[in-house]
Amino acid sequence: MPSLLFQDRMSELELSFSYDTGEEVFSSFSLSLKRGEHVLVLSPPGSGKTTLSRILTGSIPKYIQGSLKGHFSIDGRDILREDIPRRMDAVGRVSQNTDEMMLFSSVEEEISFPLENMGLGRDERDRRIAHALSLFGLERYRDVSTSELSGGEKRRLLLSVLFAIDPDVYILDESFDELSPRWRRNLAEAVRKSPRTIIALGSHELGEYRGTFDRVVTIEGGRCSDYAARPFPSVSFPQIHKGEGVLRAEGLIIGREHRSSGDLPSFSLSVPQLEIAEGECVTLLGENGSGKSSLSRVLSGLLRERSGSVTIDGRSISFKERRHAVAYLMQNPYEELFLPTVRDELESTKASAVDIEKALKLFSLDGSSYVQELSYGKAKMVQAAVFYLLGRRFVIFDELDSAVSYEDFIKAVFAYMEKGAGLLVITHDTRVSGMLPGRKLMIEGGVLHECE
Repeated sequence: MPSLLFQDRMSELELSFSYDTGEEVFSSFSLSLKRGEHVLVLSPPGSGKTTLSRILTGSIPKYIQGSLKGHFSIDGRDILREDIPRRMDAVGRVSQNTDEMMLFSSVEEEISFPLENMGLGRDERDRRIAHALSLFGLERYRDVSTSELSGGEKRRLLLSVLFAIDPDVYILDESFDELSPRWRRNLAEAVRKSPRTIIALGSHELGEYRGTFDRVVTIEGGRCSDYAARPFPSVSFPQIHKGEGVLRAEGLIIGREHRSSGDLPSFSLSVPQLEIAEGECVTLLGENGSGKSSLSRVLSGLLRERSGSVTIDGRSISFKERRHAVAYLMQNPYEELFLPTVRDELESTKASAVDIEKALKLFSLDGSSYVQELSYGKAKMVQAAVFYLLGRRFVIFDELDSAVSYEDFIKAVFAYMEKGAGLLVITHDTRVSGMLPGRKLMIEGGVLHECE
């Protein structure tokens, strides 16, 4: 049994786990950590990272059944023998699926509730809330509804909750993903300064990881082993051949009021001009909350612009027509997946059996898998396969690279480009943006412009 042992260790983890379906996830998984050590677990989607985080925090096997053996000892205290509320001071996590952890209507309530459960006095709660909000730049969002936050802002809120609780062990499940480079650097700095033991889980290497963690390990065959760095994929994308079809937006003004907080200025995005041709790949960059997802929703007919026009082939199109011409792969794949199995989702597109088998192979999917049991990254591949079969002329990847391997992301870009779709790719990963062909767009100061 591989074991990583250190003197003066605080935490020792040894476990085996299989789901009730018979799928074995961990076989004598063993990891020991020194007090205050920061460990990065880098392994592909589907290797068990999220399952591990749920075991450590108690939702498995309490809510998702399976056979669990082993222990997770912190200073001799076996956390796996304790119910979820009793673990709060010992271990906490930030889920890669932010929506599954949002419970309250406002940012402050989201942070305050667990602190009240811990029995902290008002002064101490106020101190922790103020510190956590400032740590991740959410001070002015204190009274804002969580439903009005962007994906990256939700991630920062969950990080604020965890740092406010300040348990002995932090679990960061793909927590660097969906953050803009600025906030990735901020999180890396917070990790480096933290005296707590931190286990971060990731699907691929990020520049912000360098110098942040004391050790890097991986999960192979259900066991923990040393990580061997892999070179960034070298890839030559298909040459861009622009088709005749063009999605064009001109003079767009996109805005929304923060209805839950009158003190916060309303959001506004100006898009003087945007063109995406069939067969073209365009990359969109910008800070969390800058309006990338809002623009995507307007282009795909899910949100109304305040003014301006959206045309395809020079013809103004209705909101309903946009939904049938522009595919929007949302940040959270579960917002668009509703059926039990992968095959059920693909068959809902009414594609032929031959095309469905092709999509299963192309996106490395098992049709019999239950969607809700898939890793977050694999669910994104199901989402990509569904829209691939629907054959939309224009496609928006809203951080599809988050929580998936570079290889799977590249595979998806290849598939859509070879099909001749016009691609708008939203990413925060500078290596991904540098790798992608075509033009680069940026949202800065509430205005969309083309990068020179």
